[in-house]
Order: sequence, then structure tokens, then C-alpha cells
Amino acid sequence: MIIKKKNEKSSRSFRVSEIIRKAISAVLIKNELPIDIPFSFPLSVIKVEMNSDLRIAYIYVSTHEKINDQLVLEKLNISKQYLSREVSKLISLKFLPKLIFRYDESIEDMNKIEKILKSKKVINDLRKN
Repeated sequence: MIIKKKNEKSSRSFRVSEIIRKAISAVLIKNELPIDIPFSFPLSVIKVEMNSDLRIAYIYVSTHEKINDQLVLEKLNISKQYLSREVSKLISLKFLPKLIFRYDESIEDMNKIEKILKSKKVINDLRKN
């Protein structure tokens, strides 16, 4: 009999992702990235997902500025080495996972849903019921 491994995240994965989320947030709040034009507002770390062997951390970020999400990711990737060094000073893990930044689109999705719910068609449908 072959037992198939489930893709559920372990509690260790959750703990490590939260530790890394807090450390990345602490570094980004300082807004001292080695880039030419710094962000006007600090970035928000929405969530961190770890792969199964805890070697890669997918960091989902969002910003309050009206700038292109690709530009945000480009600036973060330029300063990835600096961020890794600063995070390694804040946490004590056997190894620091590779940081991969992704732009979190959940806020835009919520805004689209809110816009749809406030549309005249939906309001009229709700009044009929």
C-alpha cells in the first residue's frame, strides 16, 4: 500500500513564515533600502508562504502608493541581498530561505468586488428581494 503525502502545511511551516513575515516587516518599516528613489510609504507584508522544505519564502507585499506593481517588485529584487542580510540579523534559523517577492493583488480584488456590489444593477436586485 502506497501512502500519498498530503500537501497540508505543517505547524513548523506556519511558525517559520510568521517569523520571516515579522522580520521582513521590521526591515521594510525602516524604509532604508539601498535604492535610488525610496518608497514614500513603507511597504506592507501581507503574507509569507513557505515551500515544503522551508528553503524558499514567497513574500506577498502591497503598497499604498500609486505606483506600478512591477516597479515595486523590481526595487525589492534590487535590494534582495540587503534584505536577506538584515533579516538574518533579526532571526535565528539554521538557514535563511531564499526570498521571492510577489505583489499581493487581494486588495485590488476586494476593490473590484466592492465596486460591483455598489453598482446600480446589484442595488436594484437587492431592493427587489
